Amino acid sequence: MLTRIQKSKIVEELTDNFKRQKIAIFSDNHGISVSKLQSLRRLLKKEEAEYKVAKKTLLDRALEEANVEFRTKELQGEIGVTFGYSDEIIPAKTLLKFSRSNETFKLLGGILGQRLLSAKDVVILAKLPSKDVLIGKFIGTLQAPMRELVNVLQGNIRNLVTVLYKIKNNKSA
Repeated sequence: MLTRIQKSKIVEELTDNFKRQKIAIFSDNHGISVSKLQSLRRLLKKEEAEYKVAKKTLLDRALEEANVEFRTKELQGEIGVTFGYSDEIIPAKTLLKFSRSNETFKLLGGILGQRLLSAKDVVILAKLPSKDVLIGKFIGTLQAPMRELVNVLQGNIRNLVTVLYKIKNNKSA
């Protein structure tokens, strides 16, 4: 049984996590062994994320103190929260991969900044390419018009060289 002081420390820590997070993903960890949860925590730690398990009442207090309009009372099962601090997509990808290898682990929803996400939204987010890939595609899209302009301008020079080469071959023949 937790004392009031311990509960207040947990709520304080969770409140701080909710304020710092870029994404928070709620999951049902019922039936998952401690060793599997530890391996999940290790995977998330590499990605600057962390997994916390707490009672729903403590989570609700922390959410309320962090001014987040989400209540865990509506969620089924034993609730765990993944906090992503640097990237919004990688924690979702890691949890989706973990849920596929552990049938009883379920994604329940999440918070992206201050926006609420359903379980389907979390899965959609997990299927997105990483931030670096998206930035690369965006930069490629920005560079495409310049690349095409260079090709068009070089076309005239190529045609001129071809004509001069043919004239040279006709004169030498």
